[in-house]
Amino acid sequence: MASEKYSLPPIVALEEHFLSKNTEMRQFKAIVAEMGVESKVFDVGAQRIADMDAVGLSMQVLSHGAGFADDPRVCSMINDEIAAAVKANPSRFAGFAFLPMAQPQKAADELRRCIRDLGFCGALIDNHVDGVYFEGPQYDVFWSAAESLDAPIYLHPAFATDKMMEWYKGAYSTGAANCMAMATFGWHFDTATHVLRLYASGVFDRFPKLKIILGHFGESLPFWKERIVKSSETQPWGDLKRLFNRVYDENLWFTTSGVYELGPMACMLRNTRMDRIMFSIDYPFAPMELGIKWLKELRESGLVDQEQFEMVCYRNAKDLLGLNLPK
Repeated sequence: MASEKYSLPPIVALEEHFLSKNTEMRQFKAIVAEMGVESKVFDVGAQRIADMDAVGLSMQVLSHGAGFADDPRVCSMINDEIAAAVKANPSRFAGFAFLPMAQPQKAADELRRCIRDLGFCGALIDNHVDGVYFEGPQYDVFWSAAESLDAPIYLHPAFATDKMMEWYKGAYSTGAANCMAMATFGWHFDTATHVLRLYASGVFDRFPKLKIILGHFGESLPFWKERIVKSSETQPWGDLKRLFNRVYDENLWFTTSGVYELGPMACMLRNTRMDRIMFSIDYPFAPMELGIKWLKELRESGLVDQEQFEMVCYRNAKDLLGLNLPK
């Protein structure tokens, strides 16, 4: 158990969700009910701030929970809710846009509105829309907007489609299949593969200043980095301008959301730039206390020094997202 030997600096958490009561996301809401976090996930006011104060969390970047809204008007409504929460507590909240990714032009337009008019610091998007990923040419209009706006895009796991779920079924319970498909493994594997799709299709060549954030310690990419880099050097990935090592170093950022062991951090620290690692909790699906406990254990472990610890806690997020933290 971590002691109080080290005091905590300001702390920013990036993957912190809420749900609008005005949306129909039955699958996600069922999980919310099962986990017993209804009172927390719909609140972006007093209760959330009280939870933050109780553990010393300085700021959350708010994002809507995973689940697709195909109506751009619904996305705009949700973004207006986020903007209102940020306006009410600008020293405690920042906002990631919720976008209609089935319609790339509409997604680009809403991203522009959120960055330019609402003052958001990026967007958090689902990993796919009904099994469609975002490497195709129809999505260039979106990636172009993200690059020109200098808006980081947080690529977040999404629920498996019915077709995807068939791959996870076997001689075991439906519950086991659901676990494999979602937060136990499948979500992360699928999101990491999406990054490789973007790489293989030349998205990072066409938009070399694109900024992608991955949660859950990089969705396994840091663990597989050396193998992927070697493959990009020796195997036929196509006519790409950069090897994966450069894309990893120049276009990807990572957060610690939802994982509270030091092993993944030790792996990441061996092959990932220090200025690319940021803290997150995954509230309310993980308790804030667990995230803060992990931070204390990280500092006491000796894996990072005080300067590096502060980079993880807030400096990297502040630099990437342009946050105005309270003094």
